[in-house]
Amino acid sequence: MLTTLRTMFPAQATVAELSPSSDKLHRISKKIVWTLVAVGVFLRLFHYFNNRSLFIDEIYLSTSLIKMSFAELTSPMLDYQQKAPLGFLWLVKLSVVLFGKKEMALRLVPLLAGITSLFVFLPVARYFLKPLGVVLAVGMLALAPVLVYHSVEIKQYCTEMLASIVSLYLYTRYHQRQDYSSLFLWGLWGALILWFSYAAIFVLAGIAIGLSLYYLFTKDWNRLFASLIPFSLWFFSFALNFYLFTYKHTGSDWLVEWFRLRNGFLPLNASAKDVVVWLAQSIYSLLNYPLGILWNASQIHALGNPILKLLLKMPLVLFLFWGAGMYTFFRHNRKALLILVLPLGLTLFAGLLEQYPFYERLTVFLAPLLILMIAHGCAAVTNYFPAHAQWRFIFPAILLFWPFWKSVDQVLQPEQFGSRKISYYRQGILFLKERMQQDDVVYVYWNAKHYYDYYNEAYDLNLGGIQLNDFRLVSKDPEEYLRRLRPEYQNAAQPGRVWFVHDPLLTIDIGEYDHQPAWYHEDVNASGALVCRDLESMGKREVESYVRLNAGIRLFE
Repeated sequence: MLTTLRTMFPAQATVAELSPSSDKLHRISKKIVWTLVAVGVFLRLFHYFNNRSLFIDEIYLSTSLIKMSFAELTSPMLDYQQKAPLGFLWLVKLSVVLFGKKEMALRLVPLLAGITSLFVFLPVARYFLKPLGVVLAVGMLALAPVLVYHSVEIKQYCTEMLASIVSLYLYTRYHQRQDYSSLFLWGLWGALILWFSYAAIFVLAGIAIGLSLYYLFTKDWNRLFASLIPFSLWFFSFALNFYLFTYKHTGSDWLVEWFRLRNGFLPLNASAKDVVVWLAQSIYSLLNYPLGILWNASQIHALGNPILKLLLKMPLVLFLFWGAGMYTFFRHNRKALLILVLPLGLTLFAGLLEQYPFYERLTVFLAPLLILMIAHGCAAVTNYFPAHAQWRFIFPAILLFWPFWKSVDQVLQPEQFGSRKISYYRQGILFLKERMQQDDVVYVYWNAKHYYDYYNEAYDLNLGGIQLNDFRLVSKDPEEYLRRLRPEYQNAAQPGRVWFVHDPLLTIDIGEYDHQPAWYHEDVNASGALVCRDLESMGKREVESYVRLNAGIRLFE
């Protein structure tokens, strides 16, 4: 049994960089690291138990998770055209079966993935970095507000980050071994990861290409041919998953356009200059999302001087760390440099080909690789100065200040969590439930169907309600729109109480292009405003309401 375990998880390789400069430094750094891990766990648990209402993207996915069976979740398209790896869907579905349909059950898998990431990342950081670098790397992962947010969001992005960390962990365990059993197990673990993460293919492909190039350069033919065992298993798993599931989700023209407008893809008819600008902007954006190390204070944004604004956000210093990390890896561990840089390069290349959007949450899986490079560079810059120069620790302070500050702020002000990705859907629906009377009529606008249906079922509210159809795209102006829609709520003109449920913010549905139709996106018409005015024209007076950022519950009588 012991032999089997050692084969599955062989002893970690010894790397020269692991040797601490002194026992005292090693003890201090170890205490700091475990303190940061504890803080990271606390932040995730705090926001998990704060149990905020589901955000719109979470509800879109949760609708399928609470009503579909395990077999149905393998269908080509989930409700609201959602997409997620099958392994992730099944894990969350298992949580729903065991613990119910409410928010905390749905978010349990991302929470566990977020906490597990902290513990698995620790040996990875210790493999690649010296003690100060380990402290910085663990601190970035533990404190980054974006990574904390995705740890308590019912989407797959935190699981994708964990897949990247596990891929790196497997690399540290297996890449120096040549026995067939270890290589086969490495291949099996990597093949399994691909069923829990779409983006893991970039990390595994980066490892495969990086190691192959390294073995070619060093003419290590034995290792090159032996590594084909795990690499072939990864490729076969990816091809099978793509054939059975992933390719069925491709080809959404509206989604390509949606990401193009948000700089996730190149603009149409891009020139060579456009490509260079897009690449620069994409790399720059990583400092903010997912790393959260760019100093983004509102006071800085309010400055009129663009040069001063740029300097105060610290990108030049942060890019210095990044560049120093890459240079130090190049000098001392070129194999590591290849496997850390290539996944980023492959992801950018996929973005250029419009095969994978280089956009915010879809880059979360890159965070561990970026953190290792930047932490390594910051430690190198810090150690460049004499040990007695205490001011040299200003560099680690610059790196960790903003994530620490924002994480503390979001604990003190939970409404700031996730850069104000806060919704009030649950509060609005419970407001309706508490005040609804027996003969009340509820009309549900097209843009409220997602949260009305989810909370009605998940909380077993039995609210009923009349779902209004959506005639926006077949109406040329507001008058035609009301002529088509009014018959569905014409009974509202009768005596009695009428509830109108809508989302005051949402103006487009899944699968639609931005700003279409143009007349609907005028403030006086959008998001239910037109219907509210029409109800008032029928003699109805709004007597009570719960209207927040994205939840509108209005009572007319």
